[in-house]
Amino acid sequence: MSQILYRLLLNSTSLATLLALLAPLLSPLAALSLLTDAAAASTLEANTSSLQVAELPEDQLKDDDDDDDDDDDDDDDDDDDNDDDDDDDDGDRVDSEYIRETTTTTTVTEVTYTDLATDYWASGFIYRLASLDVVSGYPDGEFLPNSYLTKAHYAAMVTKAFNKTAVREVVNIRNVSQYYWAYDALQEAYAEGWIDLDDDTFNPEATLTKLEMWVMLARSLGYTEITSTTTTVEEILSVFTDADTIPVEYRGIVAALVERGILVSYPTTTELNLFEMVTRAEACSYLYQAMASMNLVEMFYSQYIVDVVGLFEETTNTTTETTVETTTDTNTVITEGDDDDDDDDDDDDDDDDDDDDGSNCNQGRGNGSEGWDPGNSRPHGGSKDGD
Repeated sequence: MSQILYRLLLNSTSLATLLALLAPLLSPLAALSLLTDAAAASTLEANTSSLQVAELPEDQLKDDDDDDDDDDDDDDDDDDDNDDDDDDDDGDRVDSEYIRETTTTTTVTEVTYTDLATDYWASGFIYRLASLDVVSGYPDGEFLPNSYLTKAHYAAMVTKAFNKTAVREVVNIRNVSQYYWAYDALQEAYAEGWIDLDDDTFNPEATLTKLEMWVMLARSLGYTEITSTTTTVEEILSVFTDADTIPVEYRGIVAALVERGILVSYPTTTELNLFEMVTRAEACSYLYQAMASMNLVEMFYSQYIVDVVGLFEETTNTTTETTVETTTDTNTVITEGDDDDDDDDDDDDDDDDDDDDGSNCNQGRGNGSEGWDPGNSRPHGGSKDGD
């Protein structure tokens, strides 16, 4: 090809003739060059566009058609609605809202004993102490208010009624089994100074006279002297027809108890009957009044309280109910089509009902009451007190 061109130039062939001869040969090369240049330009333009878009801030990117934006938003809303619908229909979704609801339920349960009428003279004292778990009845539903109080019952009652600190070390009671229902109460009562031991021995089934219980209670609470500066011991005791039966060494103690409104005398407030055995009902009346003197419970009126200084005023309100506050946690999981939680709650409620079916039996003061004796030492005995 180069030789032909050279010969033509030597023969003085004109440039126009030369171009005409070369045109058929150069046209494919020109076309190929144009295609290559176009492809390169297209690639460069695409890369430039990409770079410009990436560098532009989001707020400067605009769609050419505002209507399209609205349509897109509507489509997004529709998609969200569809997603919500799908979530409602799909119970297996893990996306769920967990709400913890805490509900406090107050349940009022009336305390009743089969052998204790509400108009019984000591029912106000007994039911109030029962509501505080200081005393309780027997498994058969009786309270036995006219049975004589034992030293074991006394120990269990006072340790529950008062939050007294120990004044001496706990000792083992040699003649009482550690499996005795009130053994722990006896140890605690001794450590807190409520009872005394005789050479580390104690008769828990022994009964107490009124005077014995008054002296034990008064000494433990520090009520051994009157506080009045205008009234004497003898003036306080003069309200009793049998005041002369009070031993000299205990006259100040009895007067101190009367002054504080602790003594309750049924059926008449003018007789002490010091040497009669204390009944469970009478013990409850003394114990409640002692708690009231320390502002541990509210005062209430009873016509049998020996009130020589006008401490108690008559009211018409009586309380025979126990208020038990319980807290129930209700966990609500908002999931679609999931009812398993309700079934679980029902199962839990059934379990709670089974737990509540336990009897009011307290061996060794397990539930905070004064306890009961499942053996043959259950206190029995008569009393002049009637229902």
